[in-house]
Amino acid sequence: MSAISNSVEQLTQAHLRNVQQLAVFRTGNNDIYAINIAKIKAFIITDEVDVTDTPKETDVIEGIATIRGEPVTLVNLDRWLGYSKLALSEYKLIIFCEFNHKQVGFLVKDMVNIVEKTTAELKNSEDQNSKVTYTTYVEVEGKDRLCTVFNAEQLLSDIGWTDINASDLDRYITKPVSAQKKILVAEDSAVAREVLNQFLRKARAKYDIFHNGGDLLDAIKNMDPKDIGLVITDIEMPGTDGYQVAQAIKDNSTLNHVPVVVNSSMTTEAVKGKMERIGIDGFVGKTDIPALYDVVVKFLGHA
Repeated sequence: MSAISNSVEQLTQAHLRNVQQLAVFRTGNNDIYAINIAKIKAFIITDEVDVTDTPKETDVIEGIATIRGEPVTLVNLDRWLGYSKLALSEYKLIIFCEFNHKQVGFLVKDMVNIVEKTTAELKNSEDQNSKVTYTTYVEVEGKDRLCTVFNAEQLLSDIGWTDINASDLDRYITKPVSAQKKILVAEDSAVAREVLNQFLRKARAKYDIFHNGGDLLDAIKNMDPKDIGLVITDIEMPGTDGYQVAQAIKDNSTLNHVPVVVNSSMTTEAVKGKMERIGIDGFVGKTDIPALYDVVVKFLGHA
């Protein structure tokens, strides 16, 4: 376990290739789940940190863990998934993550493996279950087991970390943005799409939102590049991910003038480093309305 207790960014170079590397783990009832390793800062052995029980509005929150000298919200995945939770001592591992510049730890029973999957090997399941992003199969003890990639964006919304309301939009969107050119958005998360819809409507932008990168790139083929003012893309998507969207636009001589902004909850340095090498023009954490407004105004201006 000590080999995976350090920064995950030192473990893997999967972010340099167009594959998703998944950290596969067991829940309390021994189901197999996973999370994209690009969202992980480190694996922490639960016994090595102090956990403080704190007042909370939901039993999904286990308490506060002191990790690397900082307080980190600790989430019990079993409770969020609808299972009975185990005693704290039975969770051997904390998956320490960063989302939208906020740190959170997920309690899991134990680690299974780290596997690589192409987007073709991941079946998008969000339409059937909002708590599930993808399903796939992984080998566990010599047998193929169904593996569920849980929907971190939905979890963060459920614990109140991504909620926005009209007053938030009124506070940050001070003027409409220019609608002379269209904004194209690729986002597979229903939670994030709704946030973007609210934001873009309030900003009075001209825009289209697509459920994945492939649909966005297909739409661009039928558009005049001069009509496109900005592309905003998630990273982790089925079929064609955000890396591929950005690369396709930047490699196309008729499109490479179009600014590409990544809108992702994956805010680790490894992710930012790859996007910078591709040549993206901005990086915004999901649901960071002030930053999103600033970057849209930067490239489109005000009405």
